[in-house]
Amino acid sequence: MPPDKALDPTRSFEVAWKLLRQAPVTVLLGGLILFFLEGGGSGGVNLVSRGHDFSEMGRSGTDLRRVFEELRPFLLILIPIVACIAIAFFALSSWIEVGFARAVEFSLRTGKDEIGKVFSGGDRLGAMLLARFLCGLIHIACLVPVMALVLALMFVLAPRGAGVLLGLSSLLIALVALAVTLYLAIGLFFVNPIVALESCSPTEAISRSWKMAGGRRLRILWFLVFQFFLGIAGLCLCCIGLLLTTPLSNVMRFEVYLALTRGGEYPQWWIGSGKFPFDEPQSGDFRSPPVPPPVPPPLPPQV
Repeated sequence: MPPDKALDPTRSFEVAWKLLRQAPVTVLLGGLILFFLEGGGSGGVNLVSRGHDFSEMGRSGTDLRRVFEELRPFLLILIPIVACIAIAFFALSSWIEVGFARAVEFSLRTGKDEIGKVFSGGDRLGAMLLARFLCGLIHIACLVPVMALVLALMFVLAPRGAGVLLGLSSLLIALVALAVTLYLAIGLFFVNPIVALESCSPTEAISRSWKMAGGRRLRILWFLVFQFFLGIAGLCLCCIGLLLTTPLSNVMRFEVYLALTRGGEYPQWWIGSGKFPFDEPQSGDFRSPPVPPPVPPPLPPQV
């Protein structure tokens, strides 16, 4: 399959929708489990800052220290618990990430709905954990200079009451951080599918993903934008639509990699032919070949 066609988000969405109709348990249950484990059930945290708040940071420092001292006994108990839960969710989501990728590939190939495949990622769990950890370190290493610049600006401008200038500078730095994050996300877009579906090390998966993204970054960016608006559409339906759009988006993440690397096999798979390779012709089936006529008995010997 040509790369331009494989990276077409509308084509991938149509494939995901067709797979949802054919294997609803695998797509819905697997996709929602993955969504919940990766943070979908937490509700998220929204931090909203106003321009005039920067000028009040110096005066509010004493209040923040007092609140911190009051909450310290609870934080000493709460932080380890939250850390353990986050590590457990990270490990479980890595396990399901491998299994769900395999389940998507299996359903696309056979048209069969087998939820057990979602929980079959134990053999690649270590590789997926290390790959995701390394990707996180790459993001952090690239964003540390940006965060250091923000803190330096806050230290220099906040005491002088330059709230407007600090706000504009922070906005510009935030845009730079967003651009860096998108650039890294595009380059690492195929890491998880490679780890789940191929036999390679995490570092090899990162290298292969970066090479696959080379020359295709704009198309991958459009693919990510399409997924973003797909999620917005789910939110607009009173968040109930996320129960449908999120599994579809998760299927698309793995299907686009399969289309790029194994798109030539699609005509032989269920997704391309509509045939079920695990079905065998049975007697009485109109598709079965006709029963051959009985063999006549041998003639008696001539005397």
